[in-house]
Amino acid sequence: MSLSKKIVFTLLPLLIAIIAISFYGQWRYVLPTFQKLEQHDAITNFERVAANLNSDIEMLDLLNKDWGAWDETYSFIQGHNPKYIASNLGIESFRNGKFDFLFFFNESHYLIWQGIYDSNRNTLVSDDRFTQSVIDRLQTKFANVTSPTINADANYKGLILLNQRPVAYSIRPILMSNESGPSKGLIVRGRYVDTELVSDIIEQTHVRFQLIPIDNKSIQVNNEFLIEELGNHTLEVSRYLFSDNKPIMLMKSYFQRDISQQGTVAIQSAIIISTLLGILLLIAVWFILKKIVIAPITQLTASATSITYTRNYQQRTHVKSDDEIGKLSEQLNEMLHAIENRELQLEEILNKVKRLSMTDSLTNIANRLKFDSVSDIEWRRMKRERKPMSIIMCDVDFFKQYNDHYGHIKGDESLILVAKALNETLSRPADLVARFGGEEFVLLLPNTDIEGATHIAETALNKILSLKITHPNSEVCPYLTASFGIASMVPSVENSILQLISDADKALYQAKQKGRNTIEVIASSRAESIKPSA
Repeated sequence: MSLSKKIVFTLLPLLIAIIAISFYGQWRYVLPTFQKLEQHDAITNFERVAANLNSDIEMLDLLNKDWGAWDETYSFIQGHNPKYIASNLGIESFRNGKFDFLFFFNESHYLIWQGIYDSNRNTLVSDDRFTQSVIDRLQTKFANVTSPTINADANYKGLILLNQRPVAYSIRPILMSNESGPSKGLIVRGRYVDTELVSDIIEQTHVRFQLIPIDNKSIQVNNEFLIEELGNHTLEVSRYLFSDNKPIMLMKSYFQRDISQQGTVAIQSAIIISTLLGILLLIAVWFILKKIVIAPITQLTASATSITYTRNYQQRTHVKSDDEIGKLSEQLNEMLHAIENRELQLEEILNKVKRLSMTDSLTNIANRLKFDSVSDIEWRRMKRERKPMSIIMCDVDFFKQYNDHYGHIKGDESLILVAKALNETLSRPADLVARFGGEEFVLLLPNTDIEGATHIAETALNKILSLKITHPNSEVCPYLTASFGIASMVPSVENSILQLISDADKALYQAKQKGRNTIEVIASSRAESIKPSA
């Protein structure tokens, strides 16, 4: 009988029982129950946030009702109370009442008075565009609030979007203090649902939430709850808010998935039970498997472990049996032989890939990856040896115009010539020229001070010019030229390779600003320009 049959016939019934008990208990009862409890709790807390937001709107509306059903306001809207503004419409009223704008309209819907509170400057301002946007947004509701037979309970309130900012608003008719009419106008009062209000609600409910404006009012949505799991620790509950049956905002709340974590504990308990059952199974079959499976597998594992740690693929396993373990040992030995041969091939391929990954495919010089690697190594070496390190940034002048005139193929050919010229200016093994990106190159010069770097840059500048690559659209020369920026410093704990590169880049920028086809040097406090030799 084969080894697989021996194991299957011995363990299959018990393994099936363990798997069935574990999965049935976890997925059928435990996890769904906790998920439902978690979602119900999240929706309940979400409704608390919505209730607090509605409560704030109710308070705003109640304040509006108090002002609207008041003889003083009733007289003012008819032009009979000139002291009303000074007594009631000052900054303190806005600040203490916690609202941001207040508009009075007469019964013809003509704006009598407006006040917009600027909390940053603590003053009232006039903004006709904002006022008009409020009128345009709410004007359809004005007529129903100023009807001659209207009462004090007639109102509109809710949320709207003004300039993509959520605003709580209230519209109330202007009546006498005994709430009798006829209405002589209406009051429009509003407050931004700003970070302060959101923070207050979060502090009261201990629920994080946000309001997201909806740009597309025509999307087909409903007011049902949307629940999404954001990883294992956060649950997002959201619902659309409507105005005039159109979605204007999406309110999102975020909750810690504490209940799910409790469910995880319960599931872990089920896993522990399954593990205990597995242990009992292992004890029962231990003595059966010991001679049939464990002993040869142990020997095979020891051989495989030794090969893994020593990586000596010349070793071979020595398990001899007529079952699957013996065949596995034979196959493993054949695989080791194949791996031994492939290791040499793979090492050769990896070395080739590494060389290719560090080389720019167009110019065949080092690429940005190689520069980053080498510059970091050389920086640390110069830091240990306390020697200067220089970087030269080079940019081909007016290269876009060259490409536009000759085409990209000719442009690539010119970049190859420039790269070759730059490479020929370097003589030491530690020096490196790399393509930094596009038509920009960088020269890394370890153990080189500013004078040496300047000499190399002058040589490179003149060498590129000597190529005499015709460039009719250049603004500085009939031939292709380049600008150079040089920076040099002695590495220390106070500076970095990034700072050196940045200084060289700044020098290159200055060279371009000063007319191109030139060299700009930055080293400590020194800065100078160098033009090409005649």
